[in-house]
Amino acid sequence: MGTLAILNNLDVIDFAWRKLWNLWPVFLMLWGISILPIKDGIRLGLVVVTLGLTMYYITSQAVYTESDYVTGRGWQNQNWDDDEDEYDSTYQYDSANSANFLIPYTEGLETATLKFDAVAGSFVLNKSTKNLCTFNMTDSRMARYYKYSVKTSGDDALININTKHHVNFKLNHTKGKGFLRLNESPVWVMDINAGAAEIDFNMEQFKVKKLSIDAGAADITVTVGDKYPDVKINVDAGASDITVRIPKSSGCKIKMDTFLADKTLDGFEKKNGRYVTSNYGEADNTVYIDIDSAVSSLKIERY
Repeated sequence: MGTLAILNNLDVIDFAWRKLWNLWPVFLMLWGISILPIKDGIRLGLVVVTLGLTMYYITSQAVYTESDYVTGRGWQNQNWDDDEDEYDSTYQYDSANSANFLIPYTEGLETATLKFDAVAGSFVLNKSTKNLCTFNMTDSRMARYYKYSVKTSGDDALININTKHHVNFKLNHTKGKGFLRLNESPVWVMDINAGAAEIDFNMEQFKVKKLSIDAGAADITVTVGDKYPDVKINVDAGASDITVRIPKSSGCKIKMDTFLADKTLDGFEKKNGRYVTSNYGEADNTVYIDIDSAVSSLKIERY
């Protein structure tokens, strides 16, 4: 405990004592093992098994079964939000027979929300399209497990790319890639729910208002630009490797609540419990980042 406190004070790691409380059953088990009337060798073996299962639980955040539809850290995403009834369903897609789809762009569309479930495999966003959204997958096996829909209401659109129900996720071993393209005109709200996936989203050319990432055991790199004045980024991660890239011209403020996270924050200084850039409060554009993470690697890069 003393070592953790020292490393936390030196900013080598981020350690939140309240996060430790979530592991109280493990300490109870270890105490129980310590008082068992057994040989030391057996006691040591039980301790090793207990700690090993604990680490396995922390790192294996992406669990998929026939009976459950879960992604990332067990976050259910089967239904639309309550306010989604306001949308008129205009397009419905099913990828059972196709690994490609596109959603036409409607003139006058001002805002768009993308809810994207990246279960397994690799997903890339680095190009724009004249359509509202296009998605292409290189692995037809991976494509079979996805469905797509878009709902529109006036100048707003809601796109949902997620997995089908009752899926046995052998997908965890897929090497397939998915290529996503978005239109540059709308203001985008992005909601990424990642399991054991690799994500590289370069959104430098898009007007991103908000980016939410819920990650299990994922490898995520996201880049935001300066096309929108106030960008909000929320990260909720388990055992993931996450890199967020922001422009040097934008001011940035980071709120961080982590447990044994390895962080790299070049160009930031700590003030009143928050990490800020030297131009925070003065730059024309601002990026606000809120991170809640367990045993993850976090890197904020300024380009």
